[in-house]
Amino acid sequence: MRLTSTARTYRTTSQNVIGDLPGATRADEIIVLGSHMDSWDLGTGAIDDGAGGAITIAAAKAIADSGRRPARTLRVIFYGSEEVAQPTAQTGNGGGVYARGQGAALDKHIIAGESDFGADRVYALRLPAGAQGSDFQKAAIRVLYPIGVLASDRVETEGGVDVGPMGPLGVPFFGLAQDGTRYFDLHHTANDTLDKIDPAQLNQNVAAWAGLLWLIADSDVDFRAMKPTTTPATPTR
Repeated sequence: MRLTSTARTYRTTSQNVIGDLPGATRADEIIVLGSHMDSWDLGTGAIDDGAGGAITIAAAKAIADSGRRPARTLRVIFYGSEEVAQPTAQTGNGGGVYARGQGAALDKHIIAGESDFGADRVYALRLPAGAQGSDFQKAAIRVLYPIGVLASDRVETEGGVDVGPMGPLGVPFFGLAQDGTRYFDLHHTANDTLDKIDPAQLNQNVAAWAGLLWLIADSDVDFRAMKPTTTPATPTR
């Protein structure tokens, strides 16, 4: 007897959900806050990546609720189809579709960051090449150090699966590095459920994102034009 197996495939359409908090004076300059909506089949997707969506939209809402709009536009994107198989990842996923669809408008995307590593605490700030030791990094760490976030001399070059496709097209990235001690115990398992989210650590993520975004949005920093420096920031990670 010969046994064979057949896999069913599904053709469907995924969507990106995009919300803007328009900038007050430089609305054409975009800062992207990325996460993704789809989850793995076994769990509910609380860690991967419901937490990321909650963090980014809560940070933008905190800024909106302050009553004063930032200078630059904050764009929250819930990408679809992040969990697609290679080799189509970063080309056929929601991030790839978004990046290709922006055309010349991508030139006005100032910087992008992604929250896709659960909800445990942020411990380090990673910036694009040239930002290490810069006045912007020093200002950011003055804001973030009280909640336990240190400077990193590691350059953020990848962004993540969702925002990553913008990198080769010239968009720089920032990264808020998180504690991943238990992430892969939950990632893509049936244990990826809401009860695994620690509210205190989730709130620290939101605070870190909101504080950093305020600084970026109200600054005149051109991260695209920054060049690498030979003097690393301290402390480093």
